[in-house]
Parts: sequence; structure tokens; C-alpha cells
Amino acid sequence: MITELNKSKMKIAFNGHSPTERETELTQEEMALLFEVMKEEFLSHIEFGTYDFHSYSLGDKGIKKLCQNHQVDVFYKKDRLAFFRVIIDKMENPYK
Repeated sequence: MITELNKSKMKIAFNGHSPTERETELTQEEMALLFEVMKEEFLSHIEFGTYDFHSYSLGDKGIKKLCQNHQVDVFYKKDRLAFFRVIIDKMENPYK
């Protein structure tokens, strides 16, 4: 859970393997790094994901819908990867 957010820091609380709630703070540099990691992981998912008629996750359904809305062949990896790569490349990191 995010307990406090501003452009330079994010204070979060979470439960991991321990039942005790922990709090920590991410720096602006760490948030910028996380944003870049998420962009790359998203592109990896776009590249290696399977978007057949049995895509069940909300994310995959959203990806299919975006492709359909913009006449991108979701079943052809090269098309969907090119489409999303341009979008990701144009996204500015709000934490830099």
C-alpha cells in the first residue's frame, strides 16, 4: 500500500513473508529505475506473450483491445511489438 507519494519519494507499507507490516521509502532514483524496468518487462511480455482466443488475464485482454482499436495484428508478434515499442519509447519517465 502506498502511504505517501510525491515526485521525489514514495513511502510504502507492505507485508511479505512476515506477518509484521514493514515500511520503507523509495527514492526518486529508485522509482525512475523501477519505471524503466517495468517498461522493459512490459515489452518482453508483449514479445513472448500468447494472444490467442484464450487470453484470460485483464492485461492481455487490454493488450488485445488496444491492438484491435488501432488495427494492429495482435497475433503477429512483429506488429504488436512494433506498435507497443513506439508507445513505450515515447513515454517519458515521470521520475527523472
